[in-house]
Amino acid sequence: MSIKDEILNTLPTSYWPFDDLDGLSCRDAMGLHDASVPPQGVTLAVIPFGASQAPYFDGVLGSFLTIADDPQYSQPYANSLTVASWICPLALDNANTTGTQDQYVHFVEKAVGPSTDVEWVLRLYNQTNPTRHSRLSFYTFNLGSPAGEGNGSYMEYGVSPNDETPIELGKWVFVVGEAERWISPTDRTTGCVLWKQAVQPARIAADKYREYHVRPRHGSGPITVGGMQTTSFKGAIAHLAIWNRLLSPTEIASIWTAGATDLRNTAIYHSYP
Repeated sequence: MSIKDEILNTLPTSYWPFDDLDGLSCRDAMGLHDASVPPQGVTLAVIPFGASQAPYFDGVLGSFLTIADDPQYSQPYANSLTVASWICPLALDNANTTGTQDQYVHFVEKAVGPSTDVEWVLRLYNQTNPTRHSRLSFYTFNLGSPAGEGNGSYMEYGVSPNDETPIELGKWVFVVGEAERWISPTDRTTGCVLWKQAVQPARIAADKYREYHVRPRHGSGPITVGGMQTTSFKGAIAHLAIWNRLLSPTEIASIWTAGATDLRNTAIYHSYP
């Protein structure tokens, strides 16, 4: 089964294959909200992913897709949320980043602005950072400005014991972020989970909502893909999907397997030979 069929079988809220050949938008296969393409900086149908071609993000400011706000893209809509995508970095140190000590870019996020009403983010750290090297993270935050600290889950090759996949140029990586059920201000059992190549990290206190007093809320910000006003990701992004529930480990593994199978038929920019 192809990765498109595998994702569609899970009945996502929205699914953007990002296999559009041209135009000013990338279609949502579920018909909710298409993603708008900027006048420059994002070129459709460039980077191979199996039989299809994914968009190339050139890493220059303004090179991102925009998806209109919808309550269904927020954790409170169903008290759980899953966001998944495949990314292919073509720079291990992105030029337009943010951060105090360790630099990073949000390759998918829902926010009004860089530090205003940030709901959730998928984050990639630069390789040559002082402490966090090519780390992938998923965070949720309280609404407000500035964003403040959020609870997050991460995988980092060489640091996370069960992370066996280094971030490499031109290699596709499957990333899933799950925002679990919020129970109460004192609950210490739920929060965020990040999956990398269908593997999740050991749970820690910092991934729980309680650790940073986070209660997910719906904000008015859009989803941006590839960066936002002040940051930009250089590479390709494919098969972005959102669900108003948590995917099961079996579903995540099935999407990973289908994508890896498609990539074995890709001449370049693949995960496996």
